Amino acid sequence: MVINAGNEVHTNQPGPLKRNILWVRHGTTLWNVEKKYLGHTDIGLLPNAKEELAPLHEQLSGVLWHEVYCSDLLRCRQTLEQILPDAIGQVKFDSRLRENDFGEWEGLTYEQLKDNPVYRNWIDAPQEVTPPEGESWQDFTGRLDSFLQEMLLEDRPSMHVDEGQVPTMVVVTHGGVIRYALSRLIAGLGFWDTHVVPGQAIQVQLEQQGNEWFGSRMTFPPIGL
Repeated sequence: MVINAGNEVHTNQPGPLKRNILWVRHGTTLWNVEKKYLGHTDIGLLPNAKEELAPLHEQLSGVLWHEVYCSDLLRCRQTLEQILPDAIGQVKFDSRLRENDFGEWEGLTYEQLKDNPVYRNWIDAPQEVTPPEGESWQDFTGRLDSFLQEMLLEDRPSMHVDEGQVPTMVVVTHGGVIRYALSRLIAGLGFWDTHVVPGQAIQVQLEQQGNEWFGSRMTFPPIGL
């Protein structure tokens, strides 16, 4: 785990400090179905969003959450309304949780771009090539690192839970964001190693050891829920 724990955080947890994070990818959009690049373009979910997200709504009904974060883009806000309607007044909307901005490639497909030499170079080396009028890898990962540091290291009243409980955070965001976050939180996990399905939640449990956080992926929903 790369996130340095920095200063000591005081809680009521006995033993090692722990956090649970539920990473939720937004529901399906038309551009997802059409396999178009979708970054900062602000489109909503398909008309069947309520039916698609009903299983996740049911799964989350049994979760005691302490904080909820959400990308400010429409597809994530609509997802949140379906899966955690009671959280609307307490959610923290954060533009740092937006998908990567694909610039001039927004709304285009692989088939439309595959013969573009700049696109081919970007596929091979996204850390070195930026989509025209888009967001660089450094800017994308920089804002996400900032969010992770703040979420894990700030001492907030909501993180002061009863003894025996583990603070649980729900983060409603995008596929690329989840892939990157998990690659930072779980040792040895690459960006493309995580398959993120629309309307799916991925649970990561973090434990602080010394000055570092170590993450592991957990089964969600838990067996028996």
